[in-house]
Amino acid sequence: MRMLTDAYLHRLDALRLRIAHPARGGAGGVRRSKALGFSAEFSDFREYAPGDDIRRVDWNAYARFDRLFLRLFTEEKESLVTVAVDGSASMAAKRENAVRAAEALSYLALTGGDRLRILWLREKNALMSPYFAGRAAYPRASAFLAEQVMTGACDLAAALRSADPYPKGLTFLITDGYQEEGMGKTLDFLLYRRQEAALVQVLSAFEMEPDLEGALRLRDAEGAPDVDMLLDGAALRQYRDTLRSFLEETRAACRTRSMAWLLLDGRRDFEETFLADLSRNGIL
Repeated sequence: MRMLTDAYLHRLDALRLRIAHPARGGAGGVRRSKALGFSAEFSDFREYAPGDDIRRVDWNAYARFDRLFLRLFTEEKESLVTVAVDGSASMAAKRENAVRAAEALSYLALTGGDRLRILWLREKNALMSPYFAGRAAYPRASAFLAEQVMTGACDLAAALRSADPYPKGLTFLITDGYQEEGMGKTLDFLLYRRQEAALVQVLSAFEMEPDLEGALRLRDAEGAPDVDMLLDGAALRQYRDTLRSFLEETRAACRTRSMAWLLLDGRRDFEETFLADLSRNGIL
């Protein structure tokens, strides 16, 4: 079951993702390749993937090898857009907004003529969707997201490394950012893989503004020991200071690597704010 309304999808129809790097590695997209010029000359072959334009199939190659291959041309090539979602247990309370963001970004990629894949990151592995292409593939992309559960812990860098291949393209990483060593290692991997990357940091309304007080036992969703504490005014002020430092640290890690960062704040209405945040960060 998809999370986005028809009215919201209609708003997305008028928008396109901004991708700074030259497009490469596909066929039939709408982005021109600066490196390869503007001729429509034959460039290369690649194996067919579900969702590819059947008109690009080379039937002579099929007759010879009994496998489907696409003919690639130098004029127009699609970009590969990867939407990677942190599927750890700490994200469970933020699942609705995380999946909404993943659906919106997936829809923008598909209507923009790019190839899309979705990575669901858990433990040290990535579950990879099929490759999707074209607006008609959106229901399948949405269904893939709907099938996944958030449980356990996740080493984001290790999980992303497990997704092979990882060609040059655009990656959106959707996570709360709860990594013991911070986000640096994960972002550096995306740089190493020549990604134009954007981090969507998702926090719940409760995380942004806890509404508890008194003697509490806090239980970690990913299995760390329970913590007993007295939540009074001083403790809340310390929490808010720690939260501000945490968010600034993540934003700074993105900024120093020339990556976009935006906060998906659970206190705000998703449909009213997400597109504005994408535009403000140069993603639309």
